[in-house]
Amino acid sequence: MPSSLDDNVAITIRSWLPQDEINKVDRYIQPSAQVQGLMVRGYLRAVLSLHGTLKPNEWQFEYGEKGKPRLTAAQFAHSGINFNLSHSGDWLLLAIVQQPGEMLPLELGVDIERCRSRTNIHSILNHYFSEPETAALLALPCEQQRDRFFDLWALKESYIKARGLGLALSLKSFGFDLSVMQQSTLVLKSSENMPPELHRVGFTEQMHFKQQVGLQLFAEQGLKADNQALGADKPTGETPAKVLSASKADNWHCALGHLNREYRFAVSMDGQPIDAASIDYQAQVVSINALVLAY
Repeated sequence: MPSSLDDNVAITIRSWLPQDEINKVDRYIQPSAQVQGLMVRGYLRAVLSLHGTLKPNEWQFEYGEKGKPRLTAAQFAHSGINFNLSHSGDWLLLAIVQQPGEMLPLELGVDIERCRSRTNIHSILNHYFSEPETAALLALPCEQQRDRFFDLWALKESYIKARGLGLALSLKSFGFDLSVMQQSTLVLKSSENMPPELHRVGFTEQMHFKQQVGLQLFAEQGLKADNQALGADKPTGETPAKVLSASKADNWHCALGHLNREYRFAVSMDGQPIDAASIDYQAQVVSINALVLAY
C-alpha cells in the first residue's frame, strides 16, 4: 500500500463509502492513518466487484461479535463471497473465496507478517505457543528459529481471525505442524509490469507456497481420576495435574506463503477436508491507483 493516494483515487474511494465509513476514516488523527483507511476500504470494494456483480459503492457489510467484517446475509446469498484481509507495512492481503450462496458461510482468515529482527521470540513462546510448536521450533538450528516463529505466528493469527473470536481464543489451544505440509509454488499474476523495486527486495512472480499445514486442537484433561484408580495418595485440595489431549482438525485447510525473505502470509479456512485435493489458489498483485481508476 503506498503512503499517499492520487487525489482522484481518494475522491473516488470516498464516493463509494457510506457516511459511517467516511466518519471512521476521518476520525483518525494521523493523515497516514486516514490514507491507509481509505486504501483498505477502496481495495476491498474494488476487488469484491471483480468477483461479484455489484458496483464498489453497493457492497454492504456487517460485523461479528469481535468485529470481524462480512457481507450482509442478503449479499452473501446473492454472491457467495467470503473475504478476510490483513495488512502489514506496505502490504495489504485480501483473500476471497466464492461458494454457492445456499451454503453457510465458511470460516476464513488471513494474516500477513513481517519478520522483525528485534522481536524477542523466546519470551513469547511459552505464553502463546503450544508445547509441540515450541519443541519443534527449538529443535531447529538457531538461524532458522526466527523464520519459523513468524511462520507460526502468521498461521496462528489467520486461524484466530477465521474463528472470529479474538483474544477469547487461547493461542495455546491449537497448534500447527509444519512437518506434514505439502510444498508447492504459487504463481502471482500482475495487472501491471512488476515494479523493479519489488524484484530488488526478493519479490518474484513465483512464490514458495505450502499447503495442508497440520492443525491440532488441544484440550486439557485432569489426571485426578487416573490417580485415584492407581491408589495414589493425593493431599486434600491439591490441584490435579493436567495433560493435553490433541485432536486433528480435519475440516480445516491451512496454507503458508512467502512473498520474500521478509514477508510471509497464511490462510486458514474451514469446510475443506485437509486430505482432499489441493485448493486452487489464484493470486494477483495490483496497485490501488490502477485498481480504482479502472472504475
